[in-house]
Amino acid sequence: MDVFKERSISDAKQNLPSIIREASRGYETITSNFKSEKSKKISIISTELLEEILREGYKFEPVIEEDEKGNGFTIALDALLIHGEGDTLYAALLDLAENLLDYSADYLKRIDLYRQIENRRSHYPYLRRIAGCVGIDQVMEVITECHMPLRQVISKRSQKD
Repeated sequence: MDVFKERSISDAKQNLPSIIREASRGYETITSNFKSEKSKKISIISTELLEEILREGYKFEPVIEEDEKGNGFTIALDALLIHGEGDTLYAALLDLAENLLDYSADYLKRIDLYRQIENRRSHYPYLRRIAGCVGIDQVMEVITECHMPLRQVISKRSQKD
């Protein structure tokens, strides 16, 4: 079953306006240099579809650890090798969100480097989600979307403000 339209680069160049119209309707076009065996395939899809795929398939799983002496919290995203610390859960979440924004910006700026590092290669989809966020509050919402106790921390904080 040939579901995806695979086109040569020259064909894609000539038909780019129609390929873009098709992508905006949800269709994917795959293109590559048919003359080179080393050529990688490139998918052309709408940004809306990409963001839907990322939103549904790449959710964060924050892990909370309380300091042994009760002096603060660490919230980690083990899949991304990143964490935040603070005296309160909210402060730790805020620190995590800021660290995640910094890491996302650096990763996406130097993606060619990070994609070569085995334990960082798979971070792109998560960091692409973060790059699409507007403001620290939205980053915290994305981090906590599947973690009810942390969502309650955000909710209580916004009720105070």
